[in-house]
Amino acid sequence: MSMSQVIRSMSIWDSPFWRLASRAVPVLCAALFIALLVDYLRILRFRQRLPPGPFPLPIIGNHLTIPLPKPWIAFEKWSQYYNSPLITIWLGRDPKIIVNDAWAACELMEKRADIYSSRPRMIINGDLLGTSKNNQTNLPYGDRWRLHRRIMHTAVGSQAVVHYRDFQSAEAKVLLRDLMEDADDYVMSIERYSISVVSIVGWGRRISRKNDPVAQTSLAAMEAIDWVVPGVSWVESIPELAHLPAWVYPFPNMVRSAGVMFMKYFYALSREGAQAQEENFAKRLLREQGEHGLSNDEVASLTANLIGGGVDTTSSTMISAILAFCVFPHVQLRAQNEIDDVVGKDRMPNWQDEKSLPYITAIVKEALRWRTVTVLAGIPHAPTRDDEYEGFRIPAGTNITANIWAIHRNPRDFPDPDEFRPERYLNGLEKPYPNTRGHNAFGFGRRQCSGQPLAEQGLAMSLARLLWAFDIKPGLDAEGREVKLDIFDYTNGENIRPQPFKVRFVPRFAGVRNIILQEAEQALSFLSKYEGETKVTMQAL
Repeated sequence: MSMSQVIRSMSIWDSPFWRLASRAVPVLCAALFIALLVDYLRILRFRQRLPPGPFPLPIIGNHLTIPLPKPWIAFEKWSQYYNSPLITIWLGRDPKIIVNDAWAACELMEKRADIYSSRPRMIINGDLLGTSKNNQTNLPYGDRWRLHRRIMHTAVGSQAVVHYRDFQSAEAKVLLRDLMEDADDYVMSIERYSISVVSIVGWGRRISRKNDPVAQTSLAAMEAIDWVVPGVSWVESIPELAHLPAWVYPFPNMVRSAGVMFMKYFYALSREGAQAQEENFAKRLLREQGEHGLSNDEVASLTANLIGGGVDTTSSTMISAILAFCVFPHVQLRAQNEIDDVVGKDRMPNWQDEKSLPYITAIVKEALRWRTVTVLAGIPHAPTRDDEYEGFRIPAGTNITANIWAIHRNPRDFPDPDEFRPERYLNGLEKPYPNTRGHNAFGFGRRQCSGQPLAEQGLAMSLARLLWAFDIKPGLDAEGREVKLDIFDYTNGENIRPQPFKVRFVPRFAGVRNIILQEAEQALSFLSKYEGETKVTMQAL
């Protein structure tokens, strides 16, 4: 036998294994094709009883159909196109129902709250980050969630936040000074103010610097909510990607590692906060950890949730209100006239003035409605059992997302919805709405944001003092002309805020500067008991 014949006889192509494989592969491919076809036909049949929506493709569903960024705009248009308050999009093989109408949303998530108060499976914000086991925002509806909710109410419930008025008021006075002295850095000043209030509540330490590491790390942690936006990640459409080796697809492992690090970080902050001089949430949590059977991760998540519940709503709503004051100056003027009549110009507004300033209260409500921060209502809901609505089937566990962009801009409920008009909330609601608040800026039913009382309390005082102190005007361009501001130029994430814009804070009357400086000095003296530098860093964990 020649060498060439020997080589041919040793070839894998002539081996029994290859001959078996060559026959098996086509059979396996055919079986896989049939399985995919059967599954796709099942989806199409299942789809017939769901709310209408764009036609899904096999395996990926509507992933490529969802326009990014800002898919909530497309959801609103699809709802109008299909003439249905509910629409269905498919993330891979799983349906996601988008609710674009306030009455439908409140019917499901408030009137039927006993069914619609759980959470769907979320790959990134649940499985990979581990929050479905230890975080109130993602816990399934049940006894553990109720425990977390009760504990959180002791920190930011309506009765608790009344006791925070002294340091909340003091931080608002420091904010006025910062805006007067450095208007160009107004976003960072507002963030420092809102994070400092929450940090005092949570860990007994105020945030005195705009670039404080706790503030920056906390804001970075909050960005995880962006992963709930449909179409942002392939992992949500194809969950199997989460199980690929890190060398093939590193993203899931990066998320897992980030989740572990953030839990370590916030638990370390809680341990540090427990040593603070003043009573705070972390100190109480660690004292009662054994009584409630809380894990370290649960302690970390409860304190970390204060950031989500009390910071972004406050800071982003304030920035939206400032934008509205610039674009709708008549609103600012009416508010200032009310403040001048009640307060005068010799002192700042205080908590005793609150009931005498109904237009300020209306401004807070309108700001929360006009450009709601959580544009897709935060974390989705899910029913615990099969349900029906208007003839549509809603299976247990289905992802139910409320499109607040569409809900708060429905002209039936809010005529001229993009007009900033606080009058909607004076002397009762301008138009009927399915709840007495007249908006759903903090979510729906039993899953409403726990930080609502703290955010509303802070907004009322800070905006009243802002309007008392300053004429708020658009900034100037290089030629000294007022810049033109765009009320639709907002960020793209789940928590939206205006893109950076120029603004001026012009003192309204003689003497306001001295009052602001004197009040800020007294406020800092009061806040000194909360001063301190954290020793906790991400790098040291």
